Amino acid sequence: MKKLFVIIALTIVSVVSALAQSPTATTSAAQAIKAGESFTVTVNISKLDLSCFAQYQVKLPDGFTAKEISGASDNANFYFENGKVLYQWYKLPINRSDIELRFTVTAGEKVAAGKYQLPGYFSYQYNNRLGQADTGLTVEVK
Repeated sequence: MKKLFVIIALTIVSVVSALAQSPTATTSAAQAIKAGESFTVTVNISKLDLSCFAQYQVKLPDGFTAKEISGASDNANFYFENGKVLYQWYKLPINRSDIELRFTVTAGEKVAAGKYQLPGYFSYQYNNRLGQADTGLTVEVK
């Protein structure tokens, strides 16, 4: 009976520990710009030991465009279509636990002054399950 209790307790601890260590993503950029200006977005992803299919995506408001910064995609495929920035890995790099992405966003000349949300997320597949780490930022156009 005592052994059964120990086995159950260890199982619970290992499951809780595994759930507590999920991948995370943070995004940083200039907080205020003028219409027509560009800024660099930096995304830091702590992928832990994942080596699966994954993607990072951020939705840009109307009037905003994005371009890849050469050499700053960490072996991901970069796409900008329909107002979305998308990085895709068919298999995440396995030689490190952290990834950094950088891309340039431009607010068009006609973008009205105000605060704009740029919601994003890092999604991944692990053990036939999907996971997601939400991220995003707010930019003010003056």
